[in-house]
Amino acid sequence: MKFLKTLLASALGTLLAFGVLLFFGFLFLIALAASADQKPSIVSNSILTVDLQGGLRERVSGDPLSQLLMGEAAVDLHSMTLAIETAATDPKIKGIWIRTNGMLSSWASLEAVRRSLEAFKTSGKPVYATSRNQFLLESEYFVASVADSVFLEPESLFEFNGFTLTSTFYGSLFEKLGVEAEIVRAGKYKGAVEAYTRSDMSAENKEQMQALLDGIERSFVSSVSASRNLSEENVRAIMDSDAFFSSRSALDNKLIDGLKFDDEVRDMLKVVAGTDSSKALTTVNTATYAAGIRAKRSANKIAVVHVTGTMLSGAPADSPLTGGGSAGSETIAKAIQQARDKTGVKGMVIRINSPGGYAPAGDAMLREIERTAEEMPVVISMGDMAASGGYWIATGGSRIFAEKNTITGSIGVFSMFFNLSGLVEDKLGITFDNVTTGPYADMFSGMRSYSDAERAMLNRATDGTYQAFLSKVAASRGLSVESVQEIAQGRVWTGEDAITVGLVDEIGGLEAALAFVSAKAGIENNDFEVVKYPLQKTFLDQLMMAPVVTAKTVAQIHLSSPSSWITEEWMKARQFVSEPGTVQAFFPYSISIR
Repeated sequence: MKFLKTLLASALGTLLAFGVLLFFGFLFLIALAASADQKPSIVSNSILTVDLQGGLRERVSGDPLSQLLMGEAAVDLHSMTLAIETAATDPKIKGIWIRTNGMLSSWASLEAVRRSLEAFKTSGKPVYATSRNQFLLESEYFVASVADSVFLEPESLFEFNGFTLTSTFYGSLFEKLGVEAEIVRAGKYKGAVEAYTRSDMSAENKEQMQALLDGIERSFVSSVSASRNLSEENVRAIMDSDAFFSSRSALDNKLIDGLKFDDEVRDMLKVVAGTDSSKALTTVNTATYAAGIRAKRSANKIAVVHVTGTMLSGAPADSPLTGGGSAGSETIAKAIQQARDKTGVKGMVIRINSPGGYAPAGDAMLREIERTAEEMPVVISMGDMAASGGYWIATGGSRIFAEKNTITGSIGVFSMFFNLSGLVEDKLGITFDNVTTGPYADMFSGMRSYSDAERAMLNRATDGTYQAFLSKVAASRGLSVESVQEIAQGRVWTGEDAITVGLVDEIGGLEAALAFVSAKAGIENNDFEVVKYPLQKTFLDQLMMAPVVTAKTVAQIHLSSPSSWITEEWMKARQFVSEPGTVQAFFPYSISIR
């Protein structure tokens, strides 16, 4: 009997191992097949399609499995803008077709795409825009309005009712659960912590959020009025007159150029491309076109180090389960070191898209940036957000570039601690008892409130970090600590407003930062090659570091919007629970702008 049990166990183990091997072999074959044509040839008389769907990512792995199983975009922001601008001088590309379909990206990224389309238009080639889902959002129209002609189907709808900013609050939930969030903060505008203590915005927080929203509205109105040859007053009047437009009303108000179905637009583009009307329109999307662009090779190299996501200590292992979203201090420091030591690197751009995080983690990254700045020019390029700890590391660059709608600043810090005794003891009936060797030994137990003495300690630590933050900004920006104090206080700014208060030098994207640093490095005629760090991980790389879950489960968790939101919120809360009392230079506020 024992022999049979052993034989059965061995057989089952062999079958399981074979099944796992077969599964990963299947994934490998899919990846191999999907990546077989990495350098596609572009057919003459083609139309480049710019599909605006989902979110624009700072970086993508290019891994076919990540695209297949995780829904990862096939093209990142920089590759998309490079494809658009390269197409301007490509005789095979006769025009661009913008196709919107539920674009959820932030305004700063959309601004970068819009700027590249404006650059393409200088070629004289036409740009058309349509909506693939018969419903056009303002964020999509922000990009589409740059087109020479915007078309909607006759029964399409058009949202054109201004903007709203929504924040999420957990104060009432914590009160019901018996959870107390104890907070020490430096900066009256450091409203990020209000999400855990209030059910609405404070007056100070509402002030900065309103200013943020007003900046986006100004940018939108200015861009639309210029592209559509309408006055800004006219654009605002249209916004205030009707929440939803029919496509016919949009046409009457000169926001679009015609009512046409997809096949009619294709026929028009055939004329543009010089294609016989009886033949199919030849199109190429930005992902395919970008893959066909031969990377520039040069002895001169500019390194781009991406700092994306919440700043954490060490080298946290992102996984498909969480969707990534963290920048570890060791990971980024190592990436900066590798970039600095690479042969031929003569300058560096730190590309920041981060809300900040653990203050010491940001300071460790800043140390490597400052060491690099002693050897070569280093400039900062801000993406969608470079706030709090994201601005902390920006002080290491000699010049700061941002988009008009980049969220930046938030120069302030806080410490937060959750007292769970009301939930665990009062509601669940679980009690604890302990012995200690000192009066403060259990202050981070999570089972009691802070004493006055303990709160005083945290106040001193938090204020000390805040003063260090102010000093770093003052030294970097050539300002007095007192003047920085006036624009700090945890307040967030748009990139455009940040120029006014002296926190940003210039409006521009990654391309502008690269051009500036190459000039500072003495590189002539833009003769440089871009090398990017840290190296991107494939789906299998991340899966090996993740808990054992099936690919289907991972994909379902990641692609489900509610689950993704819950995961994101949990990751934020987990940081505070796992690091009680630590000082955070973080902007964890959940805001949604529409």
